[in-house]
Amino acid sequence: MAFKLTVAFLLVASLALASSRATHKIVGGDEAEAHEFPYQISLQWNFNDGQTETMHFCGASVLNENFVLTAAHCKTAYSNTGFIEVVAAEHDVAVAEGSEQRRLVAEFIVHEDYQGGVSPDDIAVIRVDKPFELNDKVKAVKLPKQLEQFDGDVTLSGWGSVSTTVFPDYPDKLRKVVLPLVDYEQCDTLWGNDSALAKSNVCAGPIDGSKSACSADSGGPLVKQSGEEVIQVGVVSWGAVPCGSPRRPTVFAGVSHYVDWIEQQLRA
Repeated sequence: MAFKLTVAFLLVASLALASSRATHKIVGGDEAEAHEFPYQISLQWNFNDGQTETMHFCGASVLNENFVLTAAHCKTAYSNTGFIEVVAAEHDVAVAEGSEQRRLVAEFIVHEDYQGGVSPDDIAVIRVDKPFELNDKVKAVKLPKQLEQFDGDVTLSGWGSVSTTVFPDYPDKLRKVVLPLVDYEQCDTLWGNDSALAKSNVCAGPIDGSKSACSADSGGPLVKQSGEEVIQVGVVSWGAVPCGSPRRPTVFAGVSHYVDWIEQQLRA
């Protein structure tokens, strides 16, 4: 069943080291301009072995100078020795460009109702060990109003796999894709019995699967441009394997369902 395979989207596939770097487009998307999305964060695993370079494994977004928003399942993505680096102003994860701001995790706060794996409430905030310096390359995304609803096109950015097979192929440079939002009833029908879909989820992607998030996009921001404001609509949670499967839109934690919870964590 497709639902059982979505666990690989969350965990297994996002952990695989790429043996070669992609030069073609993410699933239906394009390479982003450097710092086009100044709220974008790369969560990178430092193996702490003195030999292996850090590796991107999840996305996140800047909430303010002290906190970022990501998926709850990103906390459990690694169990081996090492630690997470929270990297702002990143573009090419293979090159030290000098603009990056690297922070450590002071606290990883997972939503108390998250049950693990492919399940609702897949959302978390990270408090970094020292504040980010907000500038033209590092800016906070705007939160929606509690239970605010959206329609139309939205934009996803991330370093997720560009492969439409079960074998991941990760790009070095940040990529972007415009996706149509899919209403809950249609998304629930499309996923059917294979679904862990909840009312707190948001779905996005064309029915033919030509545009999609993929492994290592997990935790990344889905946003809506509203005038001069960029509002975060979703956090990448789960999807089909292989990525870009027809009738399987990507599923996100719907941020508007968690605004009160997020703001509570920021005040704590």
